[in-house]
Amino acid sequence: MKFSYFFSDCDGVIIDSEIIAANVMVKYINDFGVEIDLDTYLRTCSGKTFSGIMTNLSKEHGLVLSDNYLDEITSLYMEAAKTQEKAIEGAKKAFEEIELPKAIISNGFKAQINHAVDLVGLRNEFEDRVFSGVEDVENPKPAPDIYLFAAKKIGIDPKEIIVIEDSKSGAKAAVDAGMYVIGFTGASHILEGHEQVLNDVGVKHVIQNMSELPPLIKKING
Repeated sequence: MKFSYFFSDCDGVIIDSEIIAANVMVKYINDFGVEIDLDTYLRTCSGKTFSGIMTNLSKEHGLVLSDNYLDEITSLYMEAAKTQEKAIEGAKKAFEEIELPKAIISNGFKAQINHAVDLVGLRNEFEDRVFSGVEDVENPKPAPDIYLFAAKKIGIDPKEIIVIEDSKSGAKAAVDAGMYVIGFTGASHILEGHEQVLNDVGVKHVIQNMSELPPLIKKING
């Protein structure tokens, strides 16, 4: 079957930002008196929304969250990102070599996604095809809703789409949407054994370096 579109996650795929968010969240959660270390956070929370993580912790530990807690977390993240964020090595070159139209699908807010796209220099590849699991649909990843929404908005059969994802929740969302999913394990937050985690969710291939992506897609679509 020929694939006609390429969907990409944002954090941990084009921009090495998941580790920044994880460090910010670990400190934020610890400040409530809830013990969680970086390794545990990455294994259990990576790829999920800040609101989903904090809502679950609030129920589990009886935390009282302020009305603007999401703004607090976002501000802490943006401050840390000023000095720490960077593009995934080779992402720009790899994406420019992929001869398919592209859209970016993330659980982040559109302002953050657009910032990442521009930082990496991929605006010409994605143009305005930016979709947010917390703004465009009611249920973010790991639900398939945002992937299905983007496919419908573009007007393409989900079965004609190749996706690249780094997180378990993101990969599950794309797999459950009926798309052909490639896992990526080259970001700073990836733990040992994550390749198997992605395989268990149902991804078709796992790559560690972006240089592997264009020839793999060419082979898949050959």
